[in-house]
Amino acid sequence: MPQYQAEIAGGKFIIKGGEARHLTGVMRAKNGDGIKIFDGVKKYSAVIESAGKTLVQGSITGEIPLKLPPKNLTLCFSPVGRTETEEILDKGAQLGVRAFLPVITKRTEHDVSKKWDSKNDRWRAVILAAVKQCETSLIPQILPPQKFENALAAGDIIAYEKETNTPLSKIISGKKDIRIFIGPVGGFTEREIELALGRGAQTAALGVNIMRAETAALAAAAIALSL
Repeated sequence: MPQYQAEIAGGKFIIKGGEARHLTGVMRAKNGDGIKIFDGVKKYSAVIESAGKTLVQGSITGEIPLKLPPKNLTLCFSPVGRTETEEILDKGAQLGVRAFLPVITKRTEHDVSKKWDSKNDRWRAVILAAVKQCETSLIPQILPPQKFENALAAGDIIAYEKETNTPLSKIISGKKDIRIFIGPVGGFTEREIELALGRGAQTAALGVNIMRAETAALAAAAIALSL
């Protein structure tokens, strides 16, 4: 059964706009039907009491327990092409990433800080579709873009193709809140790695092969969220 984003208060829910149109126009929902809804934090079972074209209302019948990811992961990635970036957001949300931070590095080809509002709206739509598809209720945050040097903090993890001794799984063992940085096409510069190490960050290996930027982002998320 699909799930729908709703406004929830006092045991009641409201679904508006496109969500309501899909529910009643495509899914042919009607009064008395049971549905699953979420508000970005929790997920519920509910029953429809009033099904209109642009407004659906009803009552909560119970909370649906969620299995939460083992880590609170912020994926700090250098934006690549539109399709590849949306793949990172889509698949990352499905894996359980809690926040996405676009980072502008020396070799970043796409400065998403330009026309950020429109990009932000598009990215949120991609993430929301992924959340609905995988039937969680947790909508990941999209943080405003930052330059690499401004985003760095002690304890951050830098996925680095030249790191051969320390796998990501070893660094994150026992940690709950983690931030992993993924470089652009061409990777981080040596100066950026020096800067990161000087700030107290650590470099980590994702595997034996050099990966595309979007592959590395999803590999890092999969490793982190499976432990």
